[in-house]
Amino acid sequence: MRSFVVLGAGLVVVTSALALFIKCHPFQEEEKIAVRGEMSLRHIAERNSVPIDALIPLLPQERRTGRVATLLGLQEPVKNLGLARDSIISAIRTAQSEGFPAVDVLRYVLWSIWLLGAGCLLLRGRRVRRIRTLWLVATLAVFGLVLGAAPNPMEAVVKFHKLLQSIPGNPVVFVVLNLVIFTLFSLIGAKMLCSWGCQLGALQETLYNIPLFKSLKRRLKLPFAASIAVRITIYLIFFALFFELLNINQGGPGSILYHHLNMFKIYEFYDLALFTLLLIPFVLVASLVVFRPFCQLICPFGLYSWLLENVAVYRVRKVRTDRCIECHQCEKACPTDAMQAMNKGERRYFLPDCWSCGSCIDACPQGALEFTSARKILRRSPLRSGSQPERRGCVT
Repeated sequence: MRSFVVLGAGLVVVTSALALFIKCHPFQEEEKIAVRGEMSLRHIAERNSVPIDALIPLLPQERRTGRVATLLGLQEPVKNLGLARDSIISAIRTAQSEGFPAVDVLRYVLWSIWLLGAGCLLLRGRRVRRIRTLWLVATLAVFGLVLGAAPNPMEAVVKFHKLLQSIPGNPVVFVVLNLVIFTLFSLIGAKMLCSWGCQLGALQETLYNIPLFKSLKRRLKLPFAASIAVRITIYLIFFALFFELLNINQGGPGSILYHHLNMFKIYEFYDLALFTLLLIPFVLVASLVVFRPFCQLICPFGLYSWLLENVAVYRVRKVRTDRCIECHQCEKACPTDAMQAMNKGERRYFLPDCWSCGSCIDACPQGALEFTSARKILRRSPLRSGSQPERRGCVT
C-alpha cells in the first residue's frame, strides 16, 4: 500500500509543479537570435530551439515539392537560398512567442501518469512481460506517432548542456524542469522512464519482440563493457566539441554531435540530420536481434540513467535468496548482462543496465525476484525474526 501512496504523491508533486510552471509563465526573456548566411535552416532552428516546421514555409516553392526535396533544402546554407535575414528572424520570433502551449504541458502530465501506471504494474509482480509488450506498442503509438519526438530524454540532456553554454533557446525554468522530471522518475524506478515511457526505446523493443531469430537474440547480447565504453566515448566527444575543447567546426552543426545522432527525430521527418537518416536503417535492422542498440550505445540519457540506477528507490532485487535453485532462467530471460552480473555478486554498484522490463521476474520459477525497494526487503527479512534462511548458493 505504501508503494502506491509514494507513487500517488509523486504524481501530485509533478502535476503541481507543472501547474505552477504554467501560472508563472511570463519569464521568457528576449533572446539573441543566431542567424548567419552559412547556416542552414535546420541548424538555425537547432541553435534557436524552435521547431523546424516554423521555418519550412521560408523555403522556395521548388524546395517544398516533396519530402526529400524539403529535407535537402533544409540542409542548404540560407545564403544559397536567397532568404532575407529579417524574414528568418521574424519566423523565429513568431515560433518563440508560441512557446509553452497547453499541449506541451499536457504531454508531461500524460507521460507522468503513464509512467506511474508502469510502476504500479511492476510492483504488482507476476505476468508483467505479456502486458509490457502491449504497453510498448501503446507507448510507441501515443508518445511517438501521435505526440511526436518531444518531450524526450535525449533532448533533455542536450538542452541542459545548451543552458550551461548560454545558447539561446528555451527558458531556463523549462529546461531545468524538463531534466528534473526525467531525473525524478529515474530515481523512483531504475530506468523506468527509459524502459516504459521512451518513444524511441519502445520502437526498438517492439521490433526486438517480433518472434524472429530467437536463438540469435540470446547469443547477441551486447557485452556491457563494450556498450558503456561506446556511450562514454560518444559523450566525451560531444562534450569536447560542445565546450570547445576540440576546435573543430565551432558554431556549425558539428558542434552539437547528438543532433547528428538524434533518432528521436524519426517522428519529425523534416528535423532529421542527414547522418541520422543514414543511421536509421542500421539501428532498426539491428533492433530485430539486439536489445535497444541505440539506447545501449548512443543515448546520453541512457548513460545518465545508468548512474541514477545505482541509487533508484525501486529496482529488480533478489528478495528470497533461500528460494533460488540456480536454474539461471532469469539470466536467459534478461535481454542484457544485468541478471548475470547480479547473480555473480562481484560488486553492488555500477552493474550492467537493468531496464526493469520484468522478464526475469516472470521467468523465475521460485518467485525469488521482485521489483521493490531495499527497505521492503529489510522489513521482510527472516533475520529480523531471529531465524536463519536456508541458503542454496545464490548471492544476494
